[in-house]
Amino acid sequence: MTTGPEARPGSTQRREEARATITKTTITPAPGTVVEPDPEPKRRSLFDRFGSRVHGDLTAAEPPFEVVRVLRLSIALMLSALCLLTVGGAILVLLLWQQDRASGVLSSQLDRTWELFDALRVIERWLAFAVLPVATAWIAVAAMNVKRATGQRRNPIVAAGSLPIGVIGAWICGREIIENADDWVGEASGFVLQAIFVAVPLLALLRVAQVAESRNRPLRAAYLVAIAFLAQLQFLGGLSTVDQSSPPEEWGRLGAYLIIAALLQVLGALSVNEAARAIEEGTQHRFDLRNRFGESLLAQAARG
Repeated sequence: MTTGPEARPGSTQRREEARATITKTTITPAPGTVVEPDPEPKRRSLFDRFGSRVHGDLTAAEPPFEVVRVLRLSIALMLSALCLLTVGGAILVLLLWQQDRASGVLSSQLDRTWELFDALRVIERWLAFAVLPVATAWIAVAAMNVKRATGQRRNPIVAAGSLPIGVIGAWICGREIIENADDWVGEASGFVLQAIFVAVPLLALLRVAQVAESRNRPLRAAYLVAIAFLAQLQFLGGLSTVDQSSPPEEWGRLGAYLIIAALLQVLGALSVNEAARAIEEGTQHRFDLRNRFGESLLAQAARG
């Protein structure tokens, strides 16, 4: 039993014939119309293909910005100045301790010494604030140089933003967790969090160094020195954390701690400068290779 209309073979055949007629229909231009043939697609020459600057093209290498070296030298000078300030603070405390052991310290001498110590602290604080934007600018320019030299995209904003995030995070952990900890478990937890935040710029710079094919060992050395300096600053003492109310018999120990902090700062300045120089040299090497290879390809295309 069928409910729909019966299929008629003739109707299906007529539809197929009409469809074939429509398919074979040609459009003829009006009389007097000049029909130009379709232009053939122009093939780009080998010279044009290699001469165009596109992402990932071997000839798209651009020279790195030279300002990156100026920023690196500025960072090295600032870190060296921080080290000298710490040495100056250590000398003041040790002289105070030696004077107390020899003949005692007058109250006027003690006040004058701590005033000089406070002045060193203020200079250190402002200098540390100045290092952060300069180092952030160096990371941004270094990431842009890697992108220009290799053609591989690396976001300079993300790379540069990793340093303020790491520094601010480590500072918050030290201020809110370590200083308010009641036992060694809280202090250790805060220090571990500080190490994690310090690793944020390390990972960002390792990605930049990987693209530039530079040495990674100086970056890891700088990270280890930074962790050691954080431990020194939090648990032993530095120029900004020395307690002026300490009794005279502890001044010698505080001076020794400051000398250790100065040595760590020297190692940190050397490792940071070496890590930055390794990335710059790797970027320049990649640019030279790609530039020479691109020039050879262009020369072959021109001869062909």
